[in-house]
Amino acid sequence: MAGRDVVYASLGPLLRVFGLDTGTGALTRRQELHCDEVVQHGWANRARSRLYVVTSGSGPMTAPKRPDHFVRAYAIGTDGRLTPLQEPVRLRNRPLFATLDAGEAFLLIAYNAPSDVTVHRLDAAGAVAEEVPQDPLYFGTTVHQVRVSPRGDVAFVPACAHDPAGIPAGCLDLFGYAAGRLSPRGRIGADPARAPAWRGVRNGAQGFAARHVAFHPTRPWMYLVLEAQNEVQLYDIAGGLPGPRPRHVAGTLAEAPTGRSRQLASAVHVHPGGRFLYVTNRAWETEPDGDRAVFVGGANTVAAFALDPETGEPRPIQQVDTGGIFPRTFGMDAAGRALVVGNQEPFWIRSDGAVRRVPPGLAVFGIGGDGRLSLLNRHAFEADGGVCFWTTTLTLDAAPAPDFSP
Repeated sequence: MAGRDVVYASLGPLLRVFGLDTGTGALTRRQELHCDEVVQHGWANRARSRLYVVTSGSGPMTAPKRPDHFVRAYAIGTDGRLTPLQEPVRLRNRPLFATLDAGEAFLLIAYNAPSDVTVHRLDAAGAVAEEVPQDPLYFGTTVHQVRVSPRGDVAFVPACAHDPAGIPAGCLDLFGYAAGRLSPRGRIGADPARAPAWRGVRNGAQGFAARHVAFHPTRPWMYLVLEAQNEVQLYDIAGGLPGPRPRHVAGTLAEAPTGRSRQLASAVHVHPGGRFLYVTNRAWETEPDGDRAVFVGGANTVAAFALDPETGEPRPIQQVDTGGIFPRTFGMDAAGRALVVGNQEPFWIRSDGAVRRVPPGLAVFGIGGDGRLSLLNRHAFEADGGVCFWTTTLTLDAAPAPDFSP
């Protein structure tokens, strides 16, 4: 196919680079880099010449845990191969998400424990330079993402408030943003009428477990995924800020397979053409079966939605099984021809009356003109305990719309 499409995917501390044929779904491994810590997330600039990857020696997928956290800057070659721009830059805490501001002069990094956002200046070569000092800032519990608005003056910081007792409430914090500095602008939280039903629910965040936001490429619409509620909410943006309540709410589990596991919605991206939206659903709970912990069933799927061109409202059109467990992240090429999802966990599952091991790996789907997905390829990783915590897809010779994110 035309274009140079590549997939970046992690397996524990390994960062792998694949060439992608968006027509057949074929993946060709081109490079493997070994980071000393588990890869957490990455973000590329619009020119597709730089990639920023955050890594950590702690987190739920790491044992033993080490207080080693870094951001790594890479130059992207013409075939997607990566060359380090500098030595890794040490961070204070475990990073979960990285993004660039609209002018690509600063890198913003989100942390979940303690909740925080740091901003780092980039030098002329794209290397990570000094951290920008901030006035005291206050964030919600368990920050999970930071995004800068397409016009560049507001930072969105969702916090999903993981807590076994379900006590803290989730929120979407809004900060003014200019030249690397953050200033409080407001907070969106749960509808008060809804919160009581979620109090005491594990990780329920009192009805507003805000995880990720995504922006429409051409309209003033923001989509927010609520993790524990398995919802995607549509907000209108005016004056750079979203309204206090969603204009439309859609569940992410319509026609999804059912099981006994709890469900958690995860990543959200708008198709580069602006007509469709995709969200991943995750399930992972187990029960003993002899000496093995076996999956109790649930939806590990990509939920596809058609977006009303006038209102932006998402309408469910498809649920597609990813063929693995815990599809945490995914990405699309710039033309919107293929979607690649990373199944995070190696797991034991029941299938055809037997128990078998499912490895982590990638599933490649073709995207039809109607937004529906069709499986093109599966690529299994080693089932040695490593996790596919992050993946994305880039088209190297075709930058996305300014607000379409990897």
